[in-house]
Amino acid sequence: MIVRLAEVFRDGVEFVRRYGWPGAPIYLFEVISQRVGRSERAENFDARFGTDTSAVIYPWQLPSTGFERNPEIHPYEGVPARLVREILGCLALRPHEFVFVDFGSGKGRTLLVASEFPFGKIVGVELASELHQIAEENVRRYRPVRQQCRTFSLHCRDAAEYDFGPQPLVLFMYNPFGKDTLRRVLANLEASLRAMPREAFVVYLNPRFEALLRNAPFLRRVRKSGVWWRPWARYAIYQAVRAGAQTSVGADCTV
Repeated sequence: MIVRLAEVFRDGVEFVRRYGWPGAPIYLFEVISQRVGRSERAENFDARFGTDTSAVIYPWQLPSTGFERNPEIHPYEGVPARLVREILGCLALRPHEFVFVDFGSGKGRTLLVASEFPFGKIVGVELASELHQIAEENVRRYRPVRQQCRTFSLHCRDAAEYDFGPQPLVLFMYNPFGKDTLRRVLANLEASLRAMPREAFVVYLNPRFEALLRNAPFLRRVRKSGVWWRPWARYAIYQAVRAGAQTSVGADCTV
């Protein structure tokens, strides 16, 4: 217990030092609510599949990122599997045509759950080599009965430097980085879609900088869910705008 309290205090000091005093209530809420622990107990994800996708990992625990010089790096936290399934189940996707890309893929839980859907390929992009290596091992271990895609491509690199391929796309982000990086990612996505028009969705969880997506002329919001006091469960889904295109969100998913 004493060791745990010392860790909480240390991480709290680092959190305030990095994100400022306005971030203190956020950190305290994280600790007091223990929402991650509740989610883990409810889903029992890692125990069921022999994986390692849980826990909150802060930037200062990831030396490979150069976090002291990069204020854009946000903590890693696994998305509840049920929430990933809820979101992806909303999208009416043609089987094996879409590529799923998770920016800030961390230990890879979202990638694993996405493999239960009929994607053509699943891509993870993670800056921290420590998390990237764990994700690679998790991909090797994860073999559920309902897995529909086993083609994974994991990249340890800056998301803002990732080149989108020519396939239809589902881009997934769980508040992985700051506003400047998100702005660069959206600019790259827009250029890619302009060069090769195709279907694309952007899923943004805990959408702190959603204004950037709302103001992007090539995107339109097709769904928003969640409440402000549960930011970890809030998300918005945007679709690339194409002339004459119809929305591809399922009938049970309303804006």
